[in-house]
Amino acid sequence: MQRISYFIVSLLVFALPYVNVSAQKTKEFVVVLDAGHGGKDPGAIGSSKRNREKDINLGVVLEIGRLLKANCNDVKVIYTRSTDVFVELDKRANIANKAKADLFVSVHTNALPKGRRQVSGVQSYTLTLKTAETNLEVEKRENSVIQFEENGAQKYSFANPNSSESDIMFELMQDRDMKESVNFAKLTQNEMVRTGGRKDMGVLQANLAVLRLTYMPSVLLEVGYISTPSEERFLLSKSGQTTLAKCIYNAISRYKAQYTGQMSALEKITPEGKGVPEVKNEMAQAVSPNENKDIPEEKNDTNRDNITDGGNDLPVFKIQILASTRKVIEGSREFKGLRTEEIHEGKMYKYTYGSTSDYNEILQIKKSIATKFPKAFIVAFKNGERMETYNAIAEYKAKKNTTKK
Repeated sequence: MQRISYFIVSLLVFALPYVNVSAQKTKEFVVVLDAGHGGKDPGAIGSSKRNREKDINLGVVLEIGRLLKANCNDVKVIYTRSTDVFVELDKRANIANKAKADLFVSVHTNALPKGRRQVSGVQSYTLTLKTAETNLEVEKRENSVIQFEENGAQKYSFANPNSSESDIMFELMQDRDMKESVNFAKLTQNEMVRTGGRKDMGVLQANLAVLRLTYMPSVLLEVGYISTPSEERFLLSKSGQTTLAKCIYNAISRYKAQYTGQMSALEKITPEGKGVPEVKNEMAQAVSPNENKDIPEEKNDTNRDNITDGGNDLPVFKIQILASTRKVIEGSREFKGLRTEEIHEGKMYKYTYGSTSDYNEILQIKKSIATKFPKAFIVAFKNGERMETYNAIAEYKAKKNTTKK
């Protein structure tokens, strides 16, 4: 009992500076990029026994950081490591916590034991207390870095999902970040699968120590299997690492836009041996802030909101023009003459313009306000609930094709 009481007091003292993180946000959106393993910890070993996970992870992370720095002047990038050094799990988390990061992204490479059948694909992990049996191998492998740390077994006693301390910590620390972690994981998984052409192995949950220690939305990405020769070649190649980095960068840009209302330019990707899926092309067109800047502003914009509603069986597309932590009064100059709809999500007030179940129509509306709101982007809803825009586009196209028949 004394040990548990000491644990609770220690946890609350350590976590206290981060409880009101959202209230302390600056204008910068802080992203911490974590290249898994490193230094004396090689991570998974490739089929040839020469290639190491730690090098792939670092290559992908550095490229993500380069893209963020080049395209997002409102983002601050922090690395847990930018060279081949060993960083303990708690220190990785502390880097993110002290920076009051908005997002923690840990990049890893998957593997299967020798003799197991070869598989390929990408996975996105968020935190859970109780691990499904099918995810236990990933949990054991990614937590195994503890063996390289001094007193690691004692330091991470809560990594045991059956310990009393684990239950207490989980109850104290799980809240707003869990839902946002899943949100970002879905965005990233869809980018890697739909845009990057990788095989979908799912958005999953596991009791991963590095995620348990961070106090912000956090994900661990398994970007491929180094134990499968064909995927190993992809992961080691410059084009493979660049493709994965662009996918993760695009997901960060989309997530940041949901949070801040500011959309950064997306990277175009042509997966090796495949064309970019048609729906994703349309999505890129819908959200890129650098398009249509020279289109003349239409007159009578203020009469174009709430055009059609499409009924309960169809997605409704809208254009998000603004997001703020404070409520913006109706008729404010920030709306530049447009009549908007307010959506309150958590601590954010988001403002949309236009409403139609016709995707082509919302594209035209977006073009018409491009000079006023060049960074506006399309969002989608169904039955009053927010849905992924690319899913709404796919549903719209399927309905359109059915109607033609």
